[in-house]
Amino acid sequence: KPSPPPLSMKSEIFSEKLPWPLVAAVTIDAAVDGLLVGLSFSASASAGWTMSLATCIEMGFLGLSFSASLQNATKNRRKQASLSVIPPVILLLTGLSGNALGHLLSESPCVFIGFVAFAIVALLFLVTQELLAEARDVAKGSALINAMFFVGLLAGILLGKMLD
Repeated sequence: KPSPPPLSMKSEIFSEKLPWPLVAAVTIDAAVDGLLVGLSFSASASAGWTMSLATCIEMGFLGLSFSASLQNATKNRRKQASLSVIPPVILLLTGLSGNALGHLLSESPCVFIGFVAFAIVALLFLVTQELLAEARDVAKGSALINAMFFVGLLAGILLGKMLD
């Protein structure tokens, strides 16, 4: 019969505090992004591709910081992997659902526009509430970092025009 782990090891195992609010926030962000991408594809292919590319960039950086936070919270690789996979799966499922919903609502343009407006407002709220506030704190008044925000915005607009 194997001996039980030492008391100090038990306290380390039970003292792991998983960042559930962070997991929930990233998952909700992924759900809103997926819904908007799906609705965008149902509206037009170029809008869908533009949103997909922008979401890939955003979720790439968010995924890096999310996985780093999970690595700091737990050393258990299974927990890290299982929690890391939740947002991309939710993004995929809500993207498919958003596309199906968009096609179902194509006969009712007012309701379709309402869903797109909700998704855009939710996305803008998340960006302004979280990302821009954090960027301002990190930039500390740097003109270069502030200019990069507008360069990124211009790149998004130009990408949309190129895909039309």
